[in-house]
Amino acid sequence: MTKPKDNLSNVEFNGKIKTQTFKQFQLERLIKDGTVIPASKLAESKDMELQRSRDFEASIEDEQRHRRMTTPAPEDKLKNLPLTRERFED
Repeated sequence: MTKPKDNLSNVEFNGKIKTQTFKQFQLERLIKDGTVIPASKLAESKDMELQRSRDFEASIEDEQRHRRMTTPAPEDKLKNLPLTRERFED
């Protein structure tokens, strides 16, 4: 049994064929849809969240230190604030 040979003289190079397994295709599709988060992005978001919590705790300490160090305003000054309003002119 011999197979007939096709005439391939008119074949042109059109580009590289993208080959991937079904699992790779499914994973790529899920990432595009946003249902799966890659581990690198998950680690990045975790680091950002940890940094945000550290910054928040540092701001709490700064606020407490500021309240301890500053002297409060006198009572009479707080009660008799000069409240004035000026007209808005165009």
